Amino acid sequence: MSEESPSGSPFRTASAKGRESTLPLGREAAKGELEGDSSRRLFFALCPDETIRQTIRQTTARAVRGAGGRAVRAENWHLTLAFLGAQPVSILPALRDAAAQLEPPKGTLTLDRLGHFRRTLVLWIGPRQTPQTLRDFVAALWEALEPLAIKRERRAFTAHLTLARKVKVAPLGCVQPVIWPYAGFSLVESVTESRGARYKLLADWAAVK
Repeated sequence: MSEESPSGSPFRTASAKGRESTLPLGREAAKGELEGDSSRRLFFALCPDETIRQTIRQTTARAVRGAGGRAVRAENWHLTLAFLGAQPVSILPALRDAAAQLEPPKGTLTLDRLGHFRRTLVLWIGPRQTPQTLRDFVAALWEALEPLAIKRERRAFTAHLTLARKVKVAPLGCVQPVIWPYAGFSLVESVTESRGARYKLLADWAAVK
């Protein structure tokens, strides 16, 4: 995995179990505190590379158009492993430390079905069968976060990548499979802007080959 962020910003690298690439969060946290922004909306996720994003786009373009909702920008596509919600800036070092204790996940996802969350009107693509190793990693991640007293979502982990929101039609069923090899995970911040959410990579743990 590259040791530069998608925007070209330099990372610091250090990890015992995997390779950790992190942005200089100390400087960003200080800036946020000076501006009165003392919390961040955070989550851990798998983030597809450009090749996988292109394949997903080609596979799902017709379904997204037919759904009639608001398509999620491809650069924002991700598969959430643990949604943390709004957290104080001060917790960022502890989150990095907790994540660094884990063996980063490595495996293959087969995105082969479209799904729909009726309550939130979300269209997504996901696997018919989630690898047990990924489920085990999610459980281990939440266990590592337990000392930080972060409230866990009640719903069970459902591996999915959101394609569109506020959909009017839900084109469900199987699709041409998208094979997604993954080898690591990321800590991401959701930043609200006038045109919608923008996701900013804060830290990145790559599985050792």
